[in-house]
Amino acid sequence: GGLRVDRGEINRMSMLAECLLQSVDWSSYRVASGPATTVGSALHDLLTSTNFEEAATAWSRIEEQVFSQADIYSAAEPTVSVMLAALTQEQPPWRSGRILDLLFFINNGNSATDPSLRTRCHQRTREGLWLLTQWAINHDGWSRDNAMEVIEIIAPDHAALLRQTISDH
Repeated sequence: GGLRVDRGEINRMSMLAECLLQSVDWSSYRVASGPATTVGSALHDLLTSTNFEEAATAWSRIEEQVFSQADIYSAAEPTVSVMLAALTQEQPPWRSGRILDLLFFINNGNSATDPSLRTRCHQRTREGLWLLTQWAINHDGWSRDNAMEVIEIIAPDHAALLRQTISDH
């Protein structure tokens, strides 16, 4: 099992994630359908979701927008920072799975209009490599696997070392 989550903490978004979320001028970024004006509220709803259904509803407003199939849009870049900030505190499984999936889809995607976007997203995610590593070490099962999938994209050598370290313990 994962770490215990205090019930009072579940509904509260990480202060760090909230600060980052509010500091982004989302309308200056783009998603599949145009300006990213609703991304901030969709991410907020994901990060304050209290159950699987609420997380799925928020996800449906993120999926096919920030990323669509293998395409990513400029809003992916600040989304990476907000998702990493959210992982600085323990998250319930319905949230952490979506957070890690979002990081995976963003880092696995490409932009047709901005060839350097993938590299910039990788760089931002690599800044949180320590956090993803900590998540993989402190969790097991699919939660660890999801973190490892992101690490394998952004830092394959690190992923191999981390797998070895985890299996040695």
